Amino acid sequence: MKFSLKHKVVLIIIAITLVLSAILITVSVRFVSNIIRNNFEREATNLSRTAATVVDADAVEKLRDATEKIYDSIAEDKRVSSDEWGSDGFYDYLSNFESLVDTKEYKTIYNQIKKIQDVNDVDCIYVVFVENKSAKFVYLVDAAEEDPCPIGCFDPLYEENQRLLEDPTIGFPTYTTNTEEYGYLTTSGTPIYNNAGKVVGYAMADVSMEYIASARNSMLTILLGLQALVIALVIVISIMLVNRTVIQPVNQLSQAARDYQNDEDLANHSHFKELDIHTNDEIEDLSESMKKMEHDLNDKVANLLKTTSELDASRMEVSKMSEIAMRDALTGVRNKRAYDNDMQVLEQSLNDGSDDASDFGLAVIDLNNLKHINDTYGHEKGDLAIKKLSSIVCSVFAHSPVYRIGGDEFTVILKGQDLNNVEKLMNRFNDSLLDPEQNDGLAPWEKVTAAIGYAVFDSDKDETPSGTFRRADREMYLQKQKTKTNHS
Repeated sequence: MKFSLKHKVVLIIIAITLVLSAILITVSVRFVSNIIRNNFEREATNLSRTAATVVDADAVEKLRDATEKIYDSIAEDKRVSSDEWGSDGFYDYLSNFESLVDTKEYKTIYNQIKKIQDVNDVDCIYVVFVENKSAKFVYLVDAAEEDPCPIGCFDPLYEENQRLLEDPTIGFPTYTTNTEEYGYLTTSGTPIYNNAGKVVGYAMADVSMEYIASARNSMLTILLGLQALVIALVIVISIMLVNRTVIQPVNQLSQAARDYQNDEDLANHSHFKELDIHTNDEIEDLSESMKKMEHDLNDKVANLLKTTSELDASRMEVSKMSEIAMRDALTGVRNKRAYDNDMQVLEQSLNDGSDDASDFGLAVIDLNNLKHINDTYGHEKGDLAIKKLSSIVCSVFAHSPVYRIGGDEFTVILKGQDLNNVEKLMNRFNDSLLDPEQNDGLAPWEKVTAAIGYAVFDSDKDETPSGTFRRADREMYLQKQKTKTNHS
């Protein structure tokens, strides 16, 4: 069977058009799918990080400990995973954890993650912990609107997350799953750290990826229709018209997609907006759809950044409140809580083997005659004496943190310049104290005297910083006894 040159050209044009159209469809779908997927994965990552920053780590740790205690008390063959969701055994197993829902910790965590979930287009935000023995991750609080996973519900760790068992700090890197139970989701998990820097759980964010599949299918349908139209136009008009009405616009869309993907400005994309495509066909519709998608994503990212900014401001306010909580209300110096925290840091540094961890000392100061001043002149005058001693201690040990750890007791963690000049500072402190017998013009509560003792950390004598404190305290006590003997 012979074909005319005209028919051959038409067949070649049709074949080339089919091939080119198929390539362009594949490239466009891939680019757009990648753009959407990357944005959704970025959104999941940012939301999980935001939740991990905002959530109360102490509440998570307490709720985790209570949940883990119940979990460990249940025999392994009696634990029912979410694979059996809806069964009697599943609900019998979950009944062991029902009392935890009414705890203050559960409600606190729920309210915190619910606020974040409500202002973001996200399926759910939830908090879990990893149970190492059984390689499961166990749900603590789930803020999902529909079918939330109850506390105690557990799932096995996916293979890509097995490294968590060895290094809990890596969290759950963003990954995508498509299961019958949960659907097509992008998931990200960020570690939640307590004050000691230990991972106590993970803030998780699930973002639905069903939109990607729907958008890809819709695009494929549009482009397949466009392919048929292009073939007809090429046959009737010319290859040049096909190039002008199909190839160039799709290339513009692809270039805009690449520029969008490489743009570092998260909330101000305008690559699709700047396109000027007027083909009066599905390509123009696709261009308008991409412009709308770009606009919607800009709004979502802008809202997310705004929420993050507001959360940062809240976190700064919390930090200020924490700083106030570490201060002694009377003297303004650090309080016992701050002292205990800093001593833990010192001990951790020693355990970690840091180079300069052992370069510190402790000074202990005790105000003399505070009880006599309180009993004789009232506690208000006793407070004045405490404040005056605090001022002297801060002035002498200007380069070291000062703590009030008791009613009339102060301590100083000596480091750096103060540690190197400790003997001079001890003499300066004693010289700064007023001799009551030589200051008749002062009120009794202004005649401040105190005993001081210090010790430098010695690994041969001290197992922990507390041992250094005890030696400094003994030196202070000996000094106080010596002073009493001299005045006897």
